[in-house]
Amino acid sequence: MRDLEGDHTRISAKKIADISGLSRTVLYKSHLRPLWDRTWSKSEKERQSKHDTNRQLREQKKLEDQIVLLEQQLQKNEHQKERLLNSLEKEKSRSSVYRQDYEELKERHAKLLHHNLRLLRKLHLHGVDTDEFDDKKNATFEPQ
Repeated sequence: MRDLEGDHTRISAKKIADISGLSRTVLYKSHLRPLWDRTWSKSEKERQSKHDTNRQLREQKKLEDQIVLLEQQLQKNEHQKERLLNSLEKEKSRSSVYRQDYEELKERHAKLLHHNLRLLRKLHLHGVDTDEFDDKKNATFEPQ
């Protein structure tokens, strides 16, 4: 074509189709077009670049959304952890209070038992029969 029309002639698909007999559709295929259209490879590179940029932006947006979701989940888990730690501390304090109460009751009951045993010994020494004071044998007591 350059031989027929000159070095500065513009090459187009229509001119090539007229000369070669190929359809214009075939000439616009991606593997043939860079052979005759020098500007197409530059525009194709730009188009690919834009496509890659758009794809990267979509992926970046997706990753940012995922980061936000993970941060929310982390915050929720930290809040739940704090609640559980507070609950644990409360339960520990309750447990220590119950343990102290239990120890106090145990000590008090031990003193009462010791006192009752001393009284039973004194009664026994004085010859008083304590069988009548036994609650298991004397079950005739009826509350009113």
